[in-house]
Amino acid sequence: MAPSEGSLALTAARAIVRWRWIVAAVWIAGAIVAYVFASGLSTLPSANVDFLIPTHAKAITVEKESLERFHIPLLAQIAVVQRDAAGLSEVQQARTAQTAVALDQRRLPGFPTKALAFPLVNTRRVFPRAREHSTTAITYLFFSQKLDAPRQRGFGVRYARLLAAPDTPARLTGSIPGQLEQSQAVKNALPRVEYATLAVIVVILGLYFRGVLAPLVTLGSAAISYVLAQRAVGLYSTETGSAVPHEIQPLLIVLLLGVVTDYSVFFLSGMRARLAEGEDRLAAATVTTRRFLPIIATAGLLVSAGVATLRVATLAFLQVLGPAMAITVFVGAVVAMTFVPAVMAILGRAIFWPGLRGAGPPAVSRIQARVLRLVANRRASALAALGVAIALGVAATGLIRSELEVTPIGPLTSGAPAKRAAKNASRGFAPGIIGPTEILLLRSRPMPTRSLARFGRLLGNERGVAGVLGPGLVPEATSSHVMRTRRGTAARVLVVLEDTPFGPAAIASLKRVARSVPPLLARANLDGTTAGYAGATAIAQDTVDDIQHDLLYVLLAAFLVNVVLLMIFLRSLVAPLYLVGASALALAATIGLTTFVFQGVLDYSSLTYYVPIAVAVLLISFGSDYNVFVVGRIYQERRERPLTEAIEVAMPSASRAVTVAGVTLACSFATLALIPLSSFREFAFAMFVGVLLDTFVVRSVLIPALISTVGDRSWWPGMPGPQGAGREHGVY
Repeated sequence: MAPSEGSLALTAARAIVRWRWIVAAVWIAGAIVAYVFASGLSTLPSANVDFLIPTHAKAITVEKESLERFHIPLLAQIAVVQRDAAGLSEVQQARTAQTAVALDQRRLPGFPTKALAFPLVNTRRVFPRAREHSTTAITYLFFSQKLDAPRQRGFGVRYARLLAAPDTPARLTGSIPGQLEQSQAVKNALPRVEYATLAVIVVILGLYFRGVLAPLVTLGSAAISYVLAQRAVGLYSTETGSAVPHEIQPLLIVLLLGVVTDYSVFFLSGMRARLAEGEDRLAAATVTTRRFLPIIATAGLLVSAGVATLRVATLAFLQVLGPAMAITVFVGAVVAMTFVPAVMAILGRAIFWPGLRGAGPPAVSRIQARVLRLVANRRASALAALGVAIALGVAATGLIRSELEVTPIGPLTSGAPAKRAAKNASRGFAPGIIGPTEILLLRSRPMPTRSLARFGRLLGNERGVAGVLGPGLVPEATSSHVMRTRRGTAARVLVVLEDTPFGPAAIASLKRVARSVPPLLARANLDGTTAGYAGATAIAQDTVDDIQHDLLYVLLAAFLVNVVLLMIFLRSLVAPLYLVGASALALAATIGLTTFVFQGVLDYSSLTYYVPIAVAVLLISFGSDYNVFVVGRIYQERRERPLTEAIEVAMPSASRAVTVAGVTLACSFATLALIPLSSFREFAFAMFVGVLLDTFVVRSVLIPALISTVGDRSWWPGMPGPQGAGREHGVY
């Protein structure tokens, strides 16, 4: 269909082709200038290690109140673990206690004046329900929050050296060491991810275009986009004062490369087809650009607006991640829409060197032909759509088992120092020792130590509790007023849970404990006492509750954004509803399959809490992205021919480019599995499966089957005629 004269797309296409040398030179020069003079994301200060924690969490409020009343913290983000399976000698135990006293009394040179240490040894007297006895010591370290995480870890390492013995090493664990080790693992693996993603793009596009320059043009566009996007995200971070965690850099890189490759594939495929038909390079570049410019602009807007909906989340991490991804996609789309067409006009046939092999009409296999006939037949299409929906629904049942976990240590490999230290502490005490739960007790009248001790003993008998430390249970703590104020109107109890403090089992135990505390206080003659909860498990519970809340509202926002933009693009009120609904079904199947694999086959206790919501907004947005290409192509053909014939004609030409783009995008996200963290492997698997489901099941079968079943009502209130008469309507 010849482009109409005077259209905005045609005007833009002609301008890009006419000024092709200037367009290409401006982008290249701009990238060079930005690289030299602008600060990249990696050069900016990263977010603090607590960027995953909701600042408004109830647990944070309780912890602040506890600190105001006692002036001594009880919850640490760094702990030093010593373990000797044969037993810690009395000399070692004494050395652990003496070193802590020296730090508290400011007698250790080189340490901050406000540093504190709180040591525990798993003796029967202190921790009678420990898994072992007198084998393990854990020292909680407290530093001023004005010190950044790397400096706190540095002091922790120095303290560990003071405790280490030749046969008893001392290692750090806790949220700060764990998160910093995760950051280092990401930094170390980043070059591998970049090289692997580039290799994926070169191999897939090289095989598809059977040439050399086409993949290089795509990589050149990606390189320009990468430099500019990194600087743009860095500028956003600086201007808004929101530190961007360096851990999201691999995600931004893979997202950018995938998006730029997607859009380049459509431009290059259209150009190759027109050149194969004998068109002049400038005419072919103009018509191709005019045809795909509005589609790619809409697709880029859909993806960037979709991921930007993370901004409505309550967690600061997601509030930063959403805009960062939106900026990345937007920059990549703008560069791809202008740089790639300009280079196509400059190089012409040379871009597909050594030839235009395979540039003819797409061949349709027997299986594809049968599927096309099935989905194009209105009676059979309803059964096909129902069958696919049932299959996706079965896969989605994994959602029932899905659990979420806050993981500052869990994603690390078994050999990571923080994880080894955590395991040693678990063997000696219980898994919950690395992140105890603090119960802050407040009452207007003094609370007798005897009653508090009875409450602690009763609490220690609760299911899921491995040990309790509190007033009357540890004499040293009572006398030092660490656990009870002088007046006795405030007291603190440390509860060590039997499970890893960040996971769903610990959260369930804490909920049981919270339900049991009021009657236990009454039995201990502590009526009128209120209880607040702080610590790793309490924070994990608040975080998971927030993410479940955010998941609902972010998904609603993402669905709304995609539906509205598709309605504007297709000028239809019906088709966008079932298109986004199909994407939602594929998303549910993806998360269900991810749960089956990781929580079932691989025996993970849970998924990393932010993986489902990040995967959700990306898959919904990319689903609408591919809807624009596939449904738009059917829409165009429907204006010229009956619906059944339109589907049979449009699907082969649209599906080949969509398939190549989808496979490239899926394999690009799969490279995130090279990062040795379980959270990135979960994300890589979910995106790989989700994009492939969207490409080969939803776009290839479910969507055309739904269009055939609903018929021309899909385009209501418009109704394109089979002869293309009437006003130009919608997509092209």
